[in-house]
Amino acid sequence: MTSNTSHAWVRAAAQRLMAVRGDPARLKRMFERSLVPMLIVDGQRRYIEANTPARLAFRLSVEQLRRLRIEDLTPSKLLGVMEAAWTRLTETGSVGGPYEVALPDASRFAVTYHALAGALPDLHLIAFAPAGWSDDELAGGIPELDPETLSTLTPRELEVLELAAEGLTGPMIARELVVSAATVRTHFEHIYAKLGVSDRAGAVAKAMRLGLIS
Repeated sequence: MTSNTSHAWVRAAAQRLMAVRGDPARLKRMFERSLVPMLIVDGQRRYIEANTPARLAFRLSVEQLRRLRIEDLTPSKLLGVMEAAWTRLTETGSVGGPYEVALPDASRFAVTYHALAGALPDLHLIAFAPAGWSDDELAGGIPELDPETLSTLTPRELEVLELAAEGLTGPMIARELVVSAATVRTHFEHIYAKLGVSDRAGAVAKAMRLGLIS
């Protein structure tokens, strides 16, 4: 696994959640169900939430994490890198790449991460994967994965897929998103082409297998 490949999957996972940032309940549900480790931090870089994969990776509970800030789990040699990345996140809305985590027990592990600002009001999302994770781990064990193709799914297309997975029909999705039925049909046409399927059921099933939607 190359870091570029894993970063594509981590970025795609983060963008899935950003696609529903206007719906905190759905975002929280997707955050908790994600197989990719994810964290939420506030403007002071304090950890606010961590999903199960993140807690397992850090070997820390949410309560323990909430007593820490990003710099508390950053090796001293990378504090300058962390400050620069934080500035870029707040100025541009996103940042990502390789990083290293220093745990309280003095152990360390390398990760690749992608952070997005404003997942929730005044809160930021960080998705990451420990270095050495295989593509199968990140993608739910599907050998047909093409991260570069899948990462082209737009936030709106992911939102359409999520609503379809919840059982909404085309007209219902149109009403939910306040768009025309024709626009929803166009979104599905683009989704079919990108996922290599021919119908809505196939798109939802494949998206679920690939971990794009919960």
